[in-house]
Amino acid sequence: MVLFMGEINVKNLFDLGGKVGVITGGAQGLGLHAAQALAEAGANIVLTSRNIEKAQSAAVLIEASQKVKAIGLPLDVTSEESWEQLVNKTLEAFDRIDVLINNAGGRRVSIDNTNRKDPGEMFLEGRSLADWQYTMDVNLTGVFLGCRAVAPVMKKAQCGKIINMASIDGIRARDLRIYKGTGLNPTVPDYLACKAGVINLTRGIAVALAPYGINVNCISPGGFFRGQPEEFVRNYENKVPLGRMGCDGLDLKGAFVFCASAASDYMVGHNLVIDGGFTIWA
Repeated sequence: MVLFMGEINVKNLFDLGGKVGVITGGAQGLGLHAAQALAEAGANIVLTSRNIEKAQSAAVLIEASQKVKAIGLPLDVTSEESWEQLVNKTLEAFDRIDVLINNAGGRRVSIDNTNRKDPGEMFLEGRSLADWQYTMDVNLTGVFLGCRAVAPVMKKAQCGKIINMASIDGIRARDLRIYKGTGLNPTVPDYLACKAGVINLTRGIAVALAPYGINVNCISPGGFFRGQPEEFVRNYENKVPLGRMGCDGLDLKGAFVFCASAASDYMVGHNLVIDGGFTIWA
């Protein structure tokens, strides 16, 4: 049954005034840009980090630049207890959770790959089981625990937005030749595997939570410029139809607000790819 609600101004669709957004790994990088984007749209912000001082410092910056309330809280995304504490402290501060952005992630390289000249060898033989497990725990298990932790709060409110950060590495394999001679470690198999898992986990959780008015979607960014060697940047940009890498503070902010706002109310289980066209080329 379709209910016509009347005409809604598009500005109102993107308005997050009075909402509360929780961003994991929000003290730096994409997480901080996500927090800034939601704050600019009016949301109060909870930033998390394993380093509480970094989270609190980032919250001060958000409050100084926007007329919203922001707090920094500690979080180990792989710990059930830590998630429980985060939800409780957020409810104590704001009495609601409207948006969760599962952004925290990363990978670890503990094997010395200095003498490995073949990126393919670094990709496979250069990975330890411990590093594999770390990547899976932080990037995939952490997303599951985050969704599970906020679900009861959002179910009670009969609304909510969950945004999981995936990657183009969850969609296709990377041409390892772009790393040759650059001095950079290539993307790794555990990262590809867990990001593919995030995409399908998002779909599964979206199906389970949609009846409660909760929208679960994910975003898959392409490569962003972070001061990489010139040769790598050139190799990468040759594979992008737009001819450039992504820009922090620019290319994802609109996507964050779209997925967090009423503008995406009819989008469920979607993987929003923001990559300059990288994944559309053969």
